[in-house]
Amino acid sequence: MENQENKIKKLKFDNNEYNFDDLPESAKSLLTGLQTVDLQLKMYGDTINLLKVSKNSMLNDMKIILKDISPIP
Repeated sequence: MENQENKIKKLKFDNNEYNFDDLPESAKSLLTGLQTVDLQLKMYGDTINLLKVSKNSMLNDMKIILKDISPIP
């Protein structure tokens, strides 16, 4: 027989635990929004990291191109 506590969905927030099913719909809606925000932050963070890599690659390409060109005195 499974332990009933293992089946309860819990929310941990500010060092407290809450039964997810007992939360009002407004709290459940906020949790959905928070999950969406977390996913978006990760997605945009990944995009920023990709842009940084691309920028560094372009800067290195520019150095290679300009190495044989004399700068303006």
